Amino acid sequence: MHRAKAANEPLENRRNIALTAAKAWHAEAILAEARASKQTPLDQLDAEITLEFALEAVECESDQPSDQTG
Repeated sequence: MHRAKAANEPLENRRNIALTAAKAWHAEAILAEARASKQTPLDQLDAEITLEFALEAVECESDQPSDQTG
């Protein structure tokens, strides 16, 4: 999208600047996608591990006799 707009720029100097910026945006998009793809599985794994510990904590609490005085 950015490259198409840059290519249609009537002034050569602005066209060169716009093409350079479009290339930079494209490179950043690729890097951002790579970062996101690496983080998502780890975030999911972290969530699963946290849930597992929480469930174990609830199990341990329910196995212990309650200490109710009253």
